[in-house]
Amino acid sequence: MHKKVKSILTLSLLFLIFSFLSFKFKSFILLLLSIIFLSSFLLLIKKINKNILLIYFASIITIFFIETYLKINFKELFNQKNLKTNKEKIVSYENFQYDITYLGPQLKKGIYQHYLKKENRFVFNQNYEVNIDNFRFNKFIKNSNTKNHNVAFFGDSNTFGWGLSDIETLPYLFYEQNKNYNVFNYGIIGGSANLTLEMLRKNNNYLGDFNVIFSSSYQLPRIACNRDFSFNTPTFKLTNKELVFDGYCILSFLKFKFQVPRIIGSIINRSEIIKILNKAFTNEFSSQNIKLYLEILNEINQISINNNKNLVMLYYGSNRTKDTDKKIQAYFIENEIPFINVTFDDQKFFIKNDGHFSKLANVHFLNKINQHLDALNP
Repeated sequence: MHKKVKSILTLSLLFLIFSFLSFKFKSFILLLLSIIFLSSFLLLIKKINKNILLIYFASIITIFFIETYLKINFKELFNQKNLKTNKEKIVSYENFQYDITYLGPQLKKGIYQHYLKKENRFVFNQNYEVNIDNFRFNKFIKNSNTKNHNVAFFGDSNTFGWGLSDIETLPYLFYEQNKNYNVFNYGIIGGSANLTLEMLRKNNNYLGDFNVIFSSSYQLPRIACNRDFSFNTPTFKLTNKELVFDGYCILSFLKFKFQVPRIIGSIINRSEIIKILNKAFTNEFSSQNIKLYLEILNEINQISINNNKNLVMLYYGSNRTKDTDKKIQAYFIENEIPFINVTFDDQKFFIKNDGHFSKLANVHFLNKINQHLDALNP
């Protein structure tokens, strides 16, 4: 009896230690170890079929060794998402804190530092302020009840202004030239059209008199739940030609009707086995997923029309996705969805060593948007 108690205490301690370490370092391998120690309690139960136990332990230990083998760089065991290194490139967003909202992970209210260094020099070093509604706040944009018009910007990290100061973001640049508008930035880091649709389905008061929707074929993997930042975000499916809510993204091949703690996603998305499974089961550039994306964009447009608001899709593509881009833009034309093609590959429009749009790109977008507005109000 004394030996059994000692075994229980030892296994409990090992389970707690490795569970803590797996959550601390967001390591799937350490999580597997904690599961192995937890499962060892089954050995103390005499009534369980030993053959079943043998198969179970053989399976989980095999998974452990495969996962370990795939982690060629063992430093990744303790890799933390908030500090990434690539040779002499360092990206830090170590103080980012998130709320899990109905749209998935969004930055909590607060001020956050974000920088990128290359060869020990700052490419950018910015502070972002986030308001109580989990969207970026810009102290230079002065909204008031005396203004008659609102403009809303929806989209992803480019809308948010990743790597840019407040005065370099597209919403601010628009405000600077159109001060008769209240301007709202609803960009979400890692966002995509499915989040915009969920926002407008929940509350169409987010709509402005004029709405700019960032869209791109780059959002297709996010629609297919095949990016780690898609974890816990709302997803949709087509059923009998109707767009219906399909739960929340967990993996590309798994969706739940409820959201789970973010730490779970932080751990499982670091698994090499999960990455392989995601690639094997994903359909991100399939005709079915493209159709789903287009129906999401179409419903966003219809919501705008039904509320007597103006909308334009700000669409950017690339040489890599040229054929898909043509299909999407052809759909816009066929369904009379207003859009502006802002595709370009010149690197001067992108933040160096990063890939997000620069201030120069936003100036280019602004000119296109102003031309569109002039055409709406001749």
